[in-house]
Amino acid sequence: MTPNQLREKLCGPVVAMTTHFNDDYTLNLSAMQRLTEYYVERGVPTVIVNGSTGEFASLNMEERKQVIETVVRTAAGRMTVIAGSAHSGTLPAIDLTKFAQDAGADGVMITPPYYGFSGFDGLKKHYNMISENTDIGIVVYFSGAVMHTVTNILANPELMLELVEAGNGHISGFKDASGNFHFYRAVSLLLQDKVAVMGSNGMNYYLYGHEFGSPCFLTGLGNIWPQWEIEFFKCLQNGEREKALRIVKEKDLPYLKVCVKTRNYNAAIKSLLGMAGLPGGIVRPPTLDCTPEEIEMLRATCTEIGLLEPLTV
Repeated sequence: MTPNQLREKLCGPVVAMTTHFNDDYTLNLSAMQRLTEYYVERGVPTVIVNGSTGEFASLNMEERKQVIETVVRTAAGRMTVIAGSAHSGTLPAIDLTKFAQDAGADGVMITPPYYGFSGFDGLKKHYNMISENTDIGIVVYFSGAVMHTVTNILANPELMLELVEAGNGHISGFKDASGNFHFYRAVSLLLQDKVAVMGSNGMNYYLYGHEFGSPCFLTGLGNIWPQWEIEFFKCLQNGEREKALRIVKEKDLPYLKVCVKTRNYNAAIKSLLGMAGLPGGIVRPPTLDCTPEEIEMLRATCTEIGLLEPLTV
């Protein structure tokens, strides 16, 4: 898939997949296969593997490669697969990006090098070198914290145009996790003819971005119940904004609120996956699993809003 083809594919809900472990913290690739099939069957158009939700920072290079291979092979072209290939330095990020490309991933998602880089000029060089050494489409992913360290890009969204130019036509998307509506609006308008801007704070955030040309959004409850995210997007496409807003109020906001109350969003997702009869399981240290009390809080809320069936005694 070319970078332009990836940009066109980035439409609608995008699921950031969890990575699954056995009780001894080794990879559970059969669980990854099962979850991949679940998303294919439910009509999810795009998934991201080895992202933040996939606990990529806890995986070694070989494990990250195994996860990419497993999901790409299982999806078998039935949905778009974006592989996280971020790393602490540019050269290892290039190596992992090349692997993802050779493994058949449709694109890669790359954060700035974690730990440090030389400001915005260093960041441009990072993406420039990756694009010069690979042929795959790149989704740039900035967290809110990173934006403040990169010449306060929140106050200077025009800098994204420079970054896209440094990517030599290989930057297909930009994932905005700033939580800043003004920035989301600005980059959606600035980049809409160049890259696909992806909102990353639930359906409620995308209600806003959709109005300004953002074509896709990272799911929240879609990791467990993608049918709601797909229905929500269809409503927006059909001009049924009131129905979309009702889904946000009745499902999205309560779900996000209860997940935030736990100590870790990834652990909350895995707990809910397990409750829904899907592969869930543990998170890797130093991240902590949900406590029994947090699990019951998640269960109670998601049962009340109709996502989970009530327990039978």
